[in-house]
Amino acid sequence: MTRIAGIRFGIAVTAVIAAVATWLIYTPSAHAETTLPAGMTNYTVAVGRVDAEVRTNWQRLATYEFADDGTVTEEHWHWSQSRRVVRSYTGVQASNCPARDCNIQTANGFQSATAPKKLSGTYSVTGNTLRVEWDIDQWEEWTVSQPIEGTLARLSFAGSNFGATHGFGYGSEAALDERASMAEIEAIDHSELKHRFYFWKTDNGTPYVDIGFGSKFWMSDWEACGSGACLSGRTSTPTEYYVAAPNKTVDDRRDTLWHWRTALADGRGEYCYTGNSHVKPMMQIIDSDGGFHGWVGIEASQSQTSPGTDADDVGVFEISRFAV
Repeated sequence: MTRIAGIRFGIAVTAVIAAVATWLIYTPSAHAETTLPAGMTNYTVAVGRVDAEVRTNWQRLATYEFADDGTVTEEHWHWSQSRRVVRSYTGVQASNCPARDCNIQTANGFQSATAPKKLSGTYSVTGNTLRVEWDIDQWEEWTVSQPIEGTLARLSFAGSNFGATHGFGYGSEAALDERASMAEIEAIDHSELKHRFYFWKTDNGTPYVDIGFGSKFWMSDWEACGSGACLSGRTSTPTEYYVAAPNKTVDDRRDTLWHWRTALADGRGEYCYTGNSHVKPMMQIIDSDGGFHGWVGIEASQSQTSPGTDADDVGVFEISRFAV
């Protein structure tokens, strides 16, 4: 090889090396992994606006599915005081139950086969802060913790740009179609489940937000009934309580809580109350090992017996071992 040819060869090799280095630095990976929030993929989430200053509060009950490429998809049900709706029936009959034998009710539309609303977007995790940016120019932030290390994550609402004020969420590696049966839920120690809530109500027409946390839920003596399709109980008030899936064929995390005072039904000459009962759609909290730990939920109890919003009870809540 001549000296000139050797120089040209060296220049060519240097150029190739430089090109490869540039490609390695600037070419994006075909699969650049993003840290999953607390290492968990599937979340059940309740979020909404609960604001005493407005009468247009809304609630969203959702599942979030995070991928390690930095994308997130969501499916949800949505209720708003701005859209007046009546209660729906689940088709689940509370037969041979402690409470009255009724067709269990839920919030309008929750009995559907699948979620009517879907979102997609991207997410990032910085320290213990999860930020989700939806493709519709909305973002939300949550504080991430692990009540059970490596098995269950918790989301505490931190903020948004679309009016949400409160929310709860839990995530694990359990599939979103994995759910606890009524018999399995009956068997747990319900005194361990704490109730945290933010409910919009009115007092003589003046709105306020009822806040509660740290106490056990009002009903803890549940009995599986309705041929295994529901839970039921009755308190000394007396108040009739029910938990069931929102339809007879549900294959996801959904449950619904329904309760009403017996005297209200009797006052209307009814056996099963058709007035302003409390309807509370929920999503089960399931850890990566399949353990049940309660629910996140929303209340969408809009008045269907009087005009306006004065008789509404709406908000978000959790009933869980980790409510603080």
